[in-house]
Amino acid sequence: MKKKLAWVILLGIISMAARAEVKQPSEALALNIEATALFRMDDTYLAVNNSTGLVWFDKSGNSLASLKKPVELLDWRRVNHKNDNSNASTQIVLATVLLPEQQPALFSLDKRTRKFHELARLPVPSFKIDNLCLSLDPANNLSIFLLDERGSAEHWLVVDASGKPAIKKMRTLSVPPNSKSCSVDDLRELLFLAEESIGIWQFSASVEAAPGRKMVDVVKPFGQLSKSVEIVAVIPGGVAALDPDQKNILLYRAINNEYRLEKMQRTPDVAELNHMSFHVDATRNEIVAVMVDDESTQSFQVPIPWQIDVLAKPAQSIVSVTANLQTETMARFGDAADDPAIWVNQKNPSASRIIGTNKQQGLFVYDLKGKQVQNFNTGRLNNVDVRYGVPVGKKQMDIAVATNRDDDSLAIYVIHSQTGELEFSGNVKTALRDIYGFCLYQSATKIYAIPNAKSGEFQQIELMASLDKKNQIEWKGKLVRRFFVKSQPEGCVADDKHQRLFIGEEDEALWTLRAEPTEKNIPELVLAAGDTLVADVEGVGIYHGRKHSYLVVSSQGNNSFVIMDALPPFKVRGRVRVDMDASNNIDGVSETDGLEVSSVNFGGDFNEGILVVQDGHKVMPEAPQNFKYIDWKKIRTALALQ
Repeated sequence: MKKKLAWVILLGIISMAARAEVKQPSEALALNIEATALFRMDDTYLAVNNSTGLVWFDKSGNSLASLKKPVELLDWRRVNHKNDNSNASTQIVLATVLLPEQQPALFSLDKRTRKFHELARLPVPSFKIDNLCLSLDPANNLSIFLLDERGSAEHWLVVDASGKPAIKKMRTLSVPPNSKSCSVDDLRELLFLAEESIGIWQFSASVEAAPGRKMVDVVKPFGQLSKSVEIVAVIPGGVAALDPDQKNILLYRAINNEYRLEKMQRTPDVAELNHMSFHVDATRNEIVAVMVDDESTQSFQVPIPWQIDVLAKPAQSIVSVTANLQTETMARFGDAADDPAIWVNQKNPSASRIIGTNKQQGLFVYDLKGKQVQNFNTGRLNNVDVRYGVPVGKKQMDIAVATNRDDDSLAIYVIHSQTGELEFSGNVKTALRDIYGFCLYQSATKIYAIPNAKSGEFQQIELMASLDKKNQIEWKGKLVRRFFVKSQPEGCVADDKHQRLFIGEEDEALWTLRAEPTEKNIPELVLAAGDTLVADVEGVGIYHGRKHSYLVVSSQGNNSFVIMDALPPFKVRGRVRVDMDASNNIDGVSETDGLEVSSVNFGGDFNEGILVVQDGHKVMPEAPQNFKYIDWKKIRTALALQ
């Protein structure tokens, strides 16, 4: 009973029509092409066969180009690249498997010379490749998924954004066993798999994505599939699958991230279909199913009416930049790295420090090359911030303060102004429960810690330091203000110059309010979570430029950063994502919790400032989390900022 109930609950995520119309093929065109895998490319065809090799055919079946090597499996992409001179070029890239060695290989097709050129080979895997599929990410990096029937898939980078071969293993995915077919929706960055006797699954195709899957459809009596599914293929706005028992093509449309069975199409009456792909004919609002009969030398095309919706162009697209370098990784896997702060060495900015929290361990300190120079095992620290010239007796000191989730306290470190070396100085207890995010605010005469809790409560605590008889620093905190948001917050930053706070409520919005404790406690909306700022709203920082200052906000829900004016009316200037730099072996950035930004001239690549972000998933190779450094010039140029 429990097992049956589990299936019923699982079906709650599947949205599809109770009945879909089954239509006979209106037109089934037989092609005299012998192939084990076949794709239509414009009015020509790409085919592979373990005897004839890789072949490019015209619509009459005449060979235009061939590669006479035993191969099996096939996928292809048309890739647009820009070279160093910003000149655009188009490349047709094919992936196949060389026999008998079972080695994945990449080829390009030169349509002008009618020749295939080998681009690269991947290492021979330790498993038999059941299938493969290519994936083209938004930054034009081409990668490949290799399926192992035992329940895993390897994800490899094969061609970088500049069009150069770059063979690097990025990650291993856990997938259902006996997944014999895969297809990638590049536009939505989704990977679809057909599990033979179970159904169709959806995964994220992004290398930066967290593990997880979603069901599209299952076999009867819980879904629309008869007994099995062998082939899955992406179509515009959805996905198609082949039900071999009923000889039906099932077409599902994606609606609000759910899938509705919209159409069932009969296949030609052949013995066994071995392969299926789709060609899009947007002018006729139809897709053409291209199929291979396993027991004959013929292949078939079946035009299927399908409403091809033109996706609305977003009001602001997301531009791509790459990180300049990255820190050493955390010591352990899991959710560890969280929030960075930047301490500026006033006399020698190139000797500045990046201070990062580790929720499993404590505080870590890095130089501007990403090398770890200090660490403190002082508890589960969450968020950290830095201020300068804090009165301590007759001296002034730079300090870093972090929230400690072990005892709901503030952990305080003094920073030696010449060396940048940190020293633990003490704790200040708070009255918060489940302390979480944090920022510092410094007025002309006082310094305030502003921690928050998961409940939505913020406390503004005046920090005061004195020296005891042994000349040791004693820290005290005085609660001077409380304010609230309605749900869990985290990100917080203070604009000391304009006496303003910016706070992030994860599922709702970015808010602002005045920073002085005597001001009103009602936050005002800056930007609601939605299509531009996608929940969770996480880290936030301020770039204080000479002419303009900008807010940088982590839009964790779509792995991007929103850049907006730091003064009212807080105009959004654009969105940025940090993609992989294959040539320097630096992966992209995803699920960023904390960030910090500075406009200081640190020299070298960072002479206009630096953005430091936490990376939620470290890949290429897979490793514990770390922090990435991005040259502000890249962001300024990409968004045409002043």
